[in-house]
Amino acid sequence: MNELRDIAWLVCGVYATIPAYWMMVHPFVRHWRSARKQRTIMGPLWILLWIAALAISYPLKDVLLYRTLGAWVAAPLLWTITVFTYVRGTHGLSVPCVLGMHELEPDRYPNVLVTSGIHRIVRHPVYLGHICTMLGFAVGSGSAACFALFAFGIVTGAVMIVFEERELHARFGSAWEEYCKCTPAIIPIRKS
Repeated sequence: MNELRDIAWLVCGVYATIPAYWMMVHPFVRHWRSARKQRTIMGPLWILLWIAALAISYPLKDVLLYRTLGAWVAAPLLWTITVFTYVRGTHGLSVPCVLGMHELEPDRYPNVLVTSGIHRIVRHPVYLGHICTMLGFAVGSGSAACFALFAFGIVTGAVMIVFEERELHARFGSAWEEYCKCTPAIIPIRKS
């Protein structure tokens, strides 16, 4: 069971840093566009974020908030939502678009506003998948480190979404406004 908790901690450490990585890239996208050769440091920068998150959370790694095998029953249910949102959330998007290449090379990779499929239910299905992944590992493991990393990911993810929504509004204008009126950002609850 310790190995499974270690895997949960590692996965949460990686996923929790996605918003922080996004915030290292997006606010400085003009720099990254012009500094093509410097882009090779983007991957190592993200790995440094993993290392930092794991180092900071390490003292909590073996602190258990609860210990029960039954908690692992919920994890696959959350991961099923993850797989569904990843598969559906990337449908209609090219791999370069999912990886954010349209930000770095807008002339090469066109930008499209996808509002069909699962995007009719939530505006950010891939982020919903990230949340379900981390929550599944946190709930299953009962590890304080996983819950701390989950909380960090939620807080930084909320900030990231605010910035991303501004970017999308600037890019798509009134089409984005109309889309936001009828589609929630993350939690698939219809607005009345």
